[in-house]
Amino acid sequence: MSSYTGVNIGKRALVTGASSGIGAAIARELAALGIDLVLTARRRDALEDVAATCKGVKVEILTADLGRPDAARTLWDSATASGPIDILINNAGFGYFRRFDEVDWARDAELIQLNMTSLVALARLFVDSHKASAERAHMVNIASTGAYQSVPHMALYAASKAFVRNFSEALHDEHHGTPLSVTCVCPGGTKTAFHAESGGGDYSRIANASMNSADFVAHATIRAMLGGKRTVVPGLFNKLSCFGVRFLTRRFASRIASQVLGQPRFVLPARSQP
Repeated sequence: MSSYTGVNIGKRALVTGASSGIGAAIARELAALGIDLVLTARRRDALEDVAATCKGVKVEILTADLGRPDAARTLWDSATASGPIDILINNAGFGYFRRFDEVDWARDAELIQLNMTSLVALARLFVDSHKASAERAHMVNIASTGAYQSVPHMALYAASKAFVRNFSEALHDEHHGTPLSVTCVCPGGTKTAFHAESGGGDYSRIANASMNSADFVAHATIRAMLGGKRTVVPGLFNKLSCFGVRFLTRRFASRIASQVLGQPRFVLPARSQP
């Protein structure tokens, strides 16, 4: 953590999707820096477990289902009731590993709401709250290496992350030279519950070997955020993949993605209830 020494950072962070995986790891990383936390996800018991690992800071837990319309506004009002938010980590999201026509519309509608609409709503509320402020503020939006190409069997998920990447990079450029910094993070495969919940996991040897831990991604995320980076792709293999895809035709890149990810599992798990 010595690389963070002397950096002027905010005092309070809102982390969405903080109940497990990358969100939980980011929460612990921020706590180690002395940042007070507002953690949100759908499951309070899981949030309480994460909060117990965030030592030495104030941790507020807010349950919210950002897959529902208008949930972002309610969450923001609750999060800011006890003080301003200096760091926004838009991490909440989900995907499924299936053909588009094999999944019902309700699941797609929730994915669009969670991965894009609620993210944009929180971004707008955060930006508006810092328009007149001279204090440093940081927004981090979690995308994916899937943002760099089409991904068969994850068509809507990858498309949503391409949206997040383009949106985040534009915001970064709009606020260049201001106290507000926007960073997009594009993780590749990460060792979290995402794969089981998406119905994936029957991946190739390359995909399995290139996976990073959530802690690795979280550390790269906070380092990039504090450095004011525009976009970061954690992991050497992921960096090479995202760089190399620009030299391929889009059709060939899509075919390679299919080979690397393998075939979907037979059963797609139901979405867990809050």
